Amino acid sequence: MERVYYAEMKTPEGSLWAAATDEGLLYTSRSEEDLFGEIRCRLKADFVKDPSKFQELREWLDAFYRGDPVSYEGAFDLRGTEFQKKVWRAIHDIPYGRLTSYGRIARDIGKPKAARAVGNAVGANPLGPVIPCHRVVWSNGGLGGFGGGLGRKRELLHLEGVLPRVEGTPEKDIDLRQFFYR
Repeated sequence: MERVYYAEMKTPEGSLWAAATDEGLLYTSRSEEDLFGEIRCRLKADFVKDPSKFQELREWLDAFYRGDPVSYEGAFDLRGTEFQKKVWRAIHDIPYGRLTSYGRIARDIGKPKAARAVGNAVGANPLGPVIPCHRVVWSNGGLGGFGGGLGRKRELLHLEGVLPRVEGTPEKDIDLRQFFYR
């Protein structure tokens, strides 16, 4: 059995449940049930509720939801294929308020023809919004997809100053490619 610490954190979007091992942050979820279910699918866990293990994450979340340009610098315990981990690290490197595309990530990790596979890895991201997959859009500047729903993606991009408003489809009024970094 592997010890997995967990806690609930309150955000302006509601509860965020987080899990970590001694190696680092493992998983985040909007519900405790989903958190436990996902982790149990991946490993044999001994769950220990310990909010003290998440002080750095709590501070990061407070700053993020205030609109401060932050990047989570804590340790991760990424569980996935080597390809997924490369994608997740690349997503983590996207600066606050900036975007990239699935194709650009594929190129950056040395797999230029793997944009679709990158999309699958983005969709399997275990640590949103800490690993900010909402910052990945289509190469033509289109919003792309989002596991939490496009409304939530718009809210997160609005928070970071990318979208001028949340309601409707504000991304149609601007070319999101202007926010691409590199």
